[in-house]
Amino acid sequence: MPGQILGDRYEVEKQLGKQSGRWTLLARDLVTQDPVILKILCIDDEIKADDLKLFQREIETLQTLDHPATPRYLGYFEIDLPKSGKAMALIQSYMEGRSLQAYLENGRVFNELEVRQIAEAVLDILIYLHHHEPAIIHRDIKPSNILLDGIPEQPTAGQIYLIDFGSVRLSIPSEFTTVAVIGSEGYMPPEQVGRRAVRASDLYSLGVTLITAFSGIPAAQLPKQNSCINVQQIMACRPAFCQWLQKMTEPELKDRFATAEAALEALMAIE
Repeated sequence: MPGQILGDRYEVEKQLGKQSGRWTLLARDLVTQDPVILKILCIDDEIKADDLKLFQREIETLQTLDHPATPRYLGYFEIDLPKSGKAMALIQSYMEGRSLQAYLENGRVFNELEVRQIAEAVLDILIYLHHHEPAIIHRDIKPSNILLDGIPEQPTAGQIYLIDFGSVRLSIPSEFTTVAVIGSEGYMPPEQVGRRAVRASDLYSLGVTLITAFSGIPAAQLPKQNSCINVQQIMACRPAFCQWLQKMTEPELKDRFATAEAALEALMAIE
């Protein structure tokens, strides 16, 4: 696949990810010489209706986004497949950086200051998304979807990005929206597992991501007591910050921060 030209313009450099019927590719725009990301979905007899719906929703969502820390929509084209059917290709801007997950896999854990920097940056993005019309609920915040473009010694010193809008939900005015179960094990709050997603669902996922970044413990292995992550047991940080993380990850919606603004305000109040 490297070297292949798609859409008469994009030269594939390498494959970044692959799932059934889906590919994520790093390519170069032969007109501008800029790197781009191609997300490709194969349209064939095996495609599920939800897959196509989510892919189309990602295209529609990216077309409306205008935030420096999220991908930009660059275009769309279709590909005729050799045997039968077609593939849809979404073109989006390439975000420079290394994922939080890549750092964790190499044994790098993050201190309290670094975790706080990640929290502030992602909450700022969530405020933008949640105030979008209609509100955008990411539904899949996890270490692999947060990019850090700082130098390896100071990864959080540069821009922090939130990527992969392939699981977004466009919220309707009602408090709860019934949806398919979408997200990643360990990072989904109980209501999302129960097919419901609200703005505070993203806060839970971010909270678990931050705890994992600090502790290095995979989300599915975090110690729990009565469905609550035992933050104080695994976080050697100031009590106020532990309490903030505990509130971010409360399993009951009524006990969690309701909005990204409330979470950020409480975080900034910790001296």
